Amino acid sequence: MALAPRLDSPAALLCKLEREAYRAFHAKTPLQKSDHFYNFCVTASSMRDYCHEYSRHMTKPQRKPQEQVWWKNPLLVATFDIANSAKHFELRDLITGKARSPSTRTVRTQKSSFVDIYVNAAGEHKAVQVQRSETWVTLSDGSRHELYAFTNGVVSYWRTYLASIGVRVRKQPFASLSGAA
Repeated sequence: MALAPRLDSPAALLCKLEREAYRAFHAKTPLQKSDHFYNFCVTASSMRDYCHEYSRHMTKPQRKPQEQVWWKNPLLVATFDIANSAKHFELRDLITGKARSPSTRTVRTQKSSFVDIYVNAAGEHKAVQVQRSETWVTLSDGSRHELYAFTNGVVSYWRTYLASIGVRVRKQPFASLSGAA
């Protein structure tokens, strides 16, 4: 049983994952962006355990086939690397205890240009160029993803996976997603 009363299913955790992605993308400062991005990665990493529990895969042999599939996806590997390297300070080989390098190549934050678009009550649009911090993740395969593309890829993977195992995920209201509710 989950100790967090609203996180009682893989569908509920996916909704939390979407909220963390939203918070990370819309964070105002580099520190907030880093915190929310780390929380996103921890939540994405936790999706494995929620899916195993839902499927009643309790033992290592039962979990192994799906784990092998997940470890081939560089986006998922990156979320595991980021979550665990921050959580444990350094990644270690579970058998030898020796430090090991993450598969994910880099996570960097830099200033980037964005366009904020405003719409007034009359429907008129105004575009304002702004500078904000952006997070870039370079995966084990060398591909480079900005924060939105990275988080969207991870959320899309888990949404598709949950559908494949029969878990229905309802679209959450924007007020819940944005924290206005």
